[in-house]
Formats: sequence, structure tokens, C-alpha cells
Amino acid sequence: MKNQYVNMLQEGDYVNDYFVAVRKDLRPKQNGGKFLGMVFKDKTGEIGGVLWNNAAEIARLFNVGDVVNVRGKVSTYQSRLQVQVDQVLPLRETDYNIDDLIYTTQTTKDDWNAFRGILDTVQNPWLQQLLQRFLNDPDFVANFTSAAAAKKWHHEYRGGLVRHCLEMARVALTMCELFHEIDRDVLLTGVFLHDIGKLSEMSNDLFVDYTNAGKLLGHLQIGCEMVQAKTSTIPDFPEKLRLQVLHCIVSHHGELQNGSPVVPKTLEAIVLHHIDNLDAQAAAFTRVIEEARANGQEWSDYLPLIDRVIWTKGSQG
Repeated sequence: MKNQYVNMLQEGDYVNDYFVAVRKDLRPKQNGGKFLGMVFKDKTGEIGGVLWNNAAEIARLFNVGDVVNVRGKVSTYQSRLQVQVDQVLPLRETDYNIDDLIYTTQTTKDDWNAFRGILDTVQNPWLQQLLQRFLNDPDFVANFTSAAAAKKWHHEYRGGLVRHCLEMARVALTMCELFHEIDRDVLLTGVFLHDIGKLSEMSNDLFVDYTNAGKLLGHLQIGCEMVQAKTSTIPDFPEKLRLQVLHCIVSHHGELQNGSPVVPKTLEAIVLHHIDNLDAQAAAFTRVIEEARANGQEWSDYLPLIDRVIWTKGSQG
């Protein structure tokens, strides 16, 4: 039974419990030799670890992705908690409960049903056929509903991709009410399909990580290939419509420097890009604020990914 979770650890605690090893790096000491840097994770968060003695020998005992028992003392380094590790030992599957290690939301089933309900309102018969090619595939649905939307920044948990798409769809419906020129069916199809490449880009085992295909191709390319494969099974699928859908996928990162090979060049594509970014940033800011408040912080820690700290505005009440 697991007793110590990452979000419970405080400076001075002695750790003796199991976590998922999500990173390990042998690094040189200033005076020669090696030390081992690590990151451990459970369903409540991540914490770094460092081991100074017998680093190379210990590193050979476990692999990234293994569940390991960690012994050591919690200290503070550069204003962040880390474990001064004495021992790391891999465990057998019978030695741990996977529910202690993977965060899951209780709303995924409801989120999926709500999102499916929105997709069912797509009126274009060609796009509805395309949607059904995916929605009627049990393996695809199982993977889609268990996938995270990202590795760390936003909706970074099982079921996160469904939640992200549902939130985007709700914003998309409002945008369609405001701007009547938007092709509602193309936009909703784009919401559903924009991140499907992530099903192959990232693994969703004990922790989210990039696959070889993800590192080499990325989810925009993979997603386009998945849609191409489905449209090829629909006789006489309109070429103009196919291009619109593919353009939404391939341009949804918005800028070349953000990974899109082309920038948005249709109304639906630019709206999709901004909805995607808005939902991702709002969800991430919400998570950071909640974590900072839980730690009694008025301001978050510095976030290198966005080059800023976030003001929590203090406790709510």
C-alpha cells in the first residue's frame, strides 16, 4: 500500500515508497565521477531526485518507465523539493497498485458522451461519414478516450484529450454564433481531428512520453495521414472538403516557429488555432494556480516554458 504521495512530501521527510521513474541521467561531478539525476512521479505530481554514490551501478538497476521503490530524504534545491536518494529498486507488478501512480479524471465518460453529442450535430454528409469512420472504430475510441492531450503543460492526464476537445467544441459553437461565415461542420470536424495524431505521437502507459513516431514525425503529420487513410475509404469524397480538413490539422499550431508547416489560411483554420491555444493556456494556468495556492504561494514558481510567473491572487474565499 502506498502511503507517501508527491504532493504530501515536505522538506525533511524520509521517503520509503514507490513511484514511476520518468527520467534518469548520469551526469559528471565537478570533482570527477558521476552522479545520477532522476525524476519520480505518481498520480499527484513529480519530484526530482539525486543520488551521489554508486551512481552508475544504481542506474543499471532500473529503466525509465519502471515502478521503483525510492528511499531517501527530501531537501530543497534552488527553491524546489528533491529527494536525496539512498536507494532505488525496481518492483514487480504485484508489488504496487497502478491506481496510485496514474491520475485519472472521473468525468471522462461524461465528457466523451457530451462531445459525441456535439459531433452528432454535424450536418455535412461527407464529414459525418468521415467522423463515423473514426467513431465506429472501437480501438480508436478506446485510445482516444484514454489519451492525454499533452505530456506536461495542459490536460496532461488520461482522458485529457477528450476534455480538451469538449472544451474547444463548446468555444467553437459560440464562435459560430458570433461569426456566421464560419463553416460550423468543418470547424467541429477540425476540433475532433486536430490532435488525433497524438494517439501515436505519445504513449499513455504509466507516464506520458513521446514515441519514436512522435519524435520523428509529430502529431500534425501523423494526424493528416490518419485522415487521408479514412477519406480514401469514402468513394467520391470531395477534394475541396478534404483539403479544408487537412489544412485545419496541419496549420493548427498557428506559426511556423511553433511547428506548423503552413500558417492558417482559412477562417476555420485560424479560429481552430486560437481556440486550441486558448483552451490549452487557460487549462494550464488553472492547474498552476491551483498547485501554487495548495502550497500557500501568492505567485507560482518561475515557468521556463512561458518565461513568467503567474499570480494566483491569493487564496479564494
